[in-house]
Amino acid sequence: MTFTSRRSGLTPAAPDKAMRHRSFAPDCNQPLDGLDYEAGRPFAGWQSRHLETLIGGWLQLDPPNLELATLALEELTERREDLNARMKFARLELAPIPWLGAARAAVLGTLLPQLTSERKGTSGRGKVYVILRGGYTETSQWYGAYVGSTSRPVASRFKEHRKGGARSARGLPVHGIEPLYSLFLPLNPVGSSRAKMVEWETRLHECLAPIIPKVTGDVAF
Repeated sequence: MTFTSRRSGLTPAAPDKAMRHRSFAPDCNQPLDGLDYEAGRPFAGWQSRHLETLIGGWLQLDPPNLELATLALEELTERREDLNARMKFARLELAPIPWLGAARAAVLGTLLPQLTSERKGTSGRGKVYVILRGGYTETSQWYGAYVGSTSRPVASRFKEHRKGGARSARGLPVHGIEPLYSLFLPLNPVGSSRAKMVEWETRLHECLAPIIPKVTGDVAF
């Protein structure tokens, strides 16, 4: 699968190798220590060769760290040094997350200023979260996003989704991949009440829905 770069993110070009769908291990990828998830270009200060090496390692994990690999690829694309990194995706029959850049821009440019203004002088332990899920077609850009909220650690909630059962969202036991930290860490924490968590879950869902072809969650549209 080859991709071209646009200002809004990575978009599919004519495929030379099909994206291979698979179910990954239910382990939860953790955020990268020291990475500024609020930055427009989180990997701007990293060397290109180092990013290429890291992309190869992230993609071979189970589950793969597609978020970090995509963010690093976006940085290499800005430098026009992305060919080797794209080949790593293609060899493993994986695709970058094509809408991640545009989704991050919407969250950081719209939701974060609103939340920063509203939570002045208040505190909370609520969290919103976004989970990357696979199982979609090329028409839907391969990946979708599940939006939720919780007062518990996000990693614990992710494991429940992957385990299956009454506390799991539809499709995530098989198709869940990883939390997309760059779409929610800058927003947390939110208010602890259920009403406040649902409010911000809804806002995040509505923010992402025009950008990501498949967004699921408890919010009804």
